[in-house]
Amino acid sequence: MKAIIKFIAAAACVGAMMPAGFSSCTDMDGDGVDSIVWQGSQNPENTSFRNPVWEPSLEAGTVVKGASMYVAISAETQWTSGLTSICPTLTSNNLMNWQRANDSFTADGRPAWAQGRISSLSVDYARTLRINYWMFYTFDDAKAVGYAFATSGQGPYTDKGELITAESIGSQTIRDPFFIVVSTNYYLCYTADDGVYMQRLTIQGANANSANVRLNGTATKIAAQGISDVAVYRRSATDVYLLFTVEGTNGTEIRYARGGNITGPFLDKSGQSVAEGSRGELLIEGGQEMLSPENPMRVFLNSEQTHIFVAYNATEAGNSQMKSGFARKPMLVSPIELAEDGWATAVAKAQKGWTEPRFE
Repeated sequence: MKAIIKFIAAAACVGAMMPAGFSSCTDMDGDGVDSIVWQGSQNPENTSFRNPVWEPSLEAGTVVKGASMYVAISAETQWTSGLTSICPTLTSNNLMNWQRANDSFTADGRPAWAQGRISSLSVDYARTLRINYWMFYTFDDAKAVGYAFATSGQGPYTDKGELITAESIGSQTIRDPFFIVVSTNYYLCYTADDGVYMQRLTIQGANANSANVRLNGTATKIAAQGISDVAVYRRSATDVYLLFTVEGTNGTEIRYARGGNITGPFLDKSGQSVAEGSRGELLIEGGQEMLSPENPMRVFLNSEQTHIFVAYNATEAGNSQMKSGFARKPMLVSPIELAEDGWATAVAKAQKGWTEPRFE
């Protein structure tokens, strides 16, 4: 047995595969025992994570932090040719490692009131309601926002039909919903032809029969035309950030602006409003392998408030489509260091490979 251990220890010395936590491969006692002194792992996976965090695609997806786990949900897609997944879901306990779960709608429960596939969606967790998870979604035709609910982040969701139509807001299209819960207040952002709006909602219902969402007041325009795919995160009650997608010089990029409350106005560093033409500040740009970052799904702030972690889509160079013909848009998570004033210290780049720090 000692001979076997000695052989294994000797083999561990060979090549560049030796973890940095192994301090020595010298056979001090001549029998292979204790020849490797363990000082704690220094392997990358213990401090870092690898992007993309999910492949092949989480197109136009959303991420929500629930009561016990994170859930990510894709638009309707085909990860396998000929097999349609009705908004497939993933689960994670750390934002970095994801496992396939069920579809968010059953075949019988899929919304059937509009044409085309479900092409964009957003979900958030409403802690104060017995029905905890609310989804807002649009179809390919971008004519209306529908809504659904579930008692679990991954569903299955029960559809409730349309909430807002493009016609009702005087627009040809309505798309890219983003739903955020702030204590007992509920807000829905959406992109219309002339910009992005935020609409306050009233949500009621303790069971499937009484569940209901209605509009509360009039919508506030928070961003001008050319801005889309917004996400909102709150660093404090008076420190709120709007992330969004815009067309840059080399494809899409993710930019951001800051406001003093949830409805804005959201301003760049010079004090100009993104509702009045500013394009905010650059936050995430494309790299050599991962192009056109877009669709900031949601932002998570670490406990020390030193970093934000942004979940978003990007496109791999030369690999923009799955064999099924559907878009291939992997999910990435980028940690971004914050300065004391709350702005990012540097622009992040969408890229493959090891990334640090991990989210805690």
